[in-house]
Amino acid sequence: MSRRARFPLLLKMSLWLCFHLAVLVVAFFIFVNWQLRMGLDSLISGAAGERLTTLGEAVASELRSSDRAEWDEIVERHVSPYGVEAWVLMGDGSWGTDPCEDLPESVNEQLEDFRNRGRGQPGGRSRRPEATGKMLERGPRGPGPDPQDFEARPPRQQPPGDRDLDRRRPPQRSPFGRLPDARPMFLTHAGSSLGYWAGVDLPLFTPGLTPPLHGMLLLRSPDPAANGLFFDLKPWLYGGLAVLSLSLLIWAPFIIGITRYSLRLSRATDRIADGHFDIKVRSRRRDELGSVGRSIEHMAERIGRLLTGQQRFLADVAHELCSPLARIRTGLGILEHSLDKDDQKRLESIEEDVTELSDLLSELLAFTRASTAPESATLEKVGLMELIGPAIDREAPGHQVDLRGIEGVSVMADKRLLGRAIANVLRNAHRHAGSECRITITARGRGNRIELSIADNGPGVPDENLPHLFEPFYRPDEARSREAGGVGLGLSIVRSAVHASEGTVEAYGADPSGLVVLMTLKGVM
Repeated sequence: MSRRARFPLLLKMSLWLCFHLAVLVVAFFIFVNWQLRMGLDSLISGAAGERLTTLGEAVASELRSSDRAEWDEIVERHVSPYGVEAWVLMGDGSWGTDPCEDLPESVNEQLEDFRNRGRGQPGGRSRRPEATGKMLERGPRGPGPDPQDFEARPPRQQPPGDRDLDRRRPPQRSPFGRLPDARPMFLTHAGSSLGYWAGVDLPLFTPGLTPPLHGMLLLRSPDPAANGLFFDLKPWLYGGLAVLSLSLLIWAPFIIGITRYSLRLSRATDRIADGHFDIKVRSRRRDELGSVGRSIEHMAERIGRLLTGQQRFLADVAHELCSPLARIRTGLGILEHSLDKDDQKRLESIEEDVTELSDLLSELLAFTRASTAPESATLEKVGLMELIGPAIDREAPGHQVDLRGIEGVSVMADKRLLGRAIANVLRNAHRHAGSECRITITARGRGNRIELSIADNGPGVPDENLPHLFEPFYRPDEARSREAGGVGLGLSIVRSAVHASEGTVEAYGADPSGLVVLMTLKGVM
């Protein structure tokens, strides 16, 4: 009989692998979230800092050569691909673009050092004080610096829309010295509703001026990624997928090896339960599972030897008892003619006991022959009708028998053994269901197999007794009386005969009452 696992090992190990991978994913997202909330400034020293620097250089290059009235449009053009908001805060505390109305406290704290630095050098020396005065007098929304104030050629303007600044190009120079590079100053999380903020120091005018005019490019994004500007998730995701794929590759051979071998062990034990002891697990495993497989092989071999010896012993005993039993019956027949009527009644009781003993020996011989039949069974094409018809006439005469799908159906079986199995089932129906019972014999095709069921509408068998029906000498009725009939070997012979024909047999209750014996055999087209 084949038993399916309710919770297969493959499913269990797959769920455990999924749990393992889920833990890795959760740990990954917890780490990323913690990194974004607690250590954002550390990202500035990496790829995020390089992206912010590139953006700052591109923005500063255009702002230095443009009027203040154009700064909003310039900043918006550079940051729009990232989906962020941006403002420019000047070193003197004024706004170079539209002002940010609501700066978070944490961002204000980050900007305080920038403001103090812009205000802390009022007495510094300027090489061109008149130029500085002009720039301060224009205010936050005035036009940009006049190139004539520097008495030099204005800096070359970067082509509009070019976001990728070539940082290998020599920096722009003014008459007052080399312009410093833009550099990111901070990256912080202001709260779930206020988003993520970044500040980039923009070198708007040369540090030779007094005071040196720098700007701060403020960037705000509602999410930590900002389309890859603040935090690029792709490398993390690719790394996570690589880790998951590597875990799968590492786990897969282990899972497949265990489940395949476990399935092999399960099939071997199913064959042992069905009475087949010639099993070979065939494995070179050197772990506990391999030891279990070898133990199953040894157990099956030993059980097979024990059962074979038992069957031979029963066959020998039954055969040896046949001769003295025949002599006893002969003696009783002779003695019957020399006794008076009173003694003949006692003799009839003895004859009944001898007849019962003779039936028992006949069943034992049939059982042992059927049990050893797999070694000598001859499988051939057998028509079901040529077996069922004679069995009905012999074992169930006068019963109402309904045949369904029997005509023209053939199976591969040992003709003698399968005929005996069908006859035993019909005899049981006659004995236990009564002479008025109705018997239904049905044949159905299931792929290359034929299911032959024999059902009656008798009292049936309790569900707890069904698994034991095919055991030798088992009878569901507690009173093992002569009236009940049989010695408990009929269905055992059925199982042995069907197994010898390379089939299976099982029994279950009928609806609303009765018993169904189902034989599954190899069909013939």
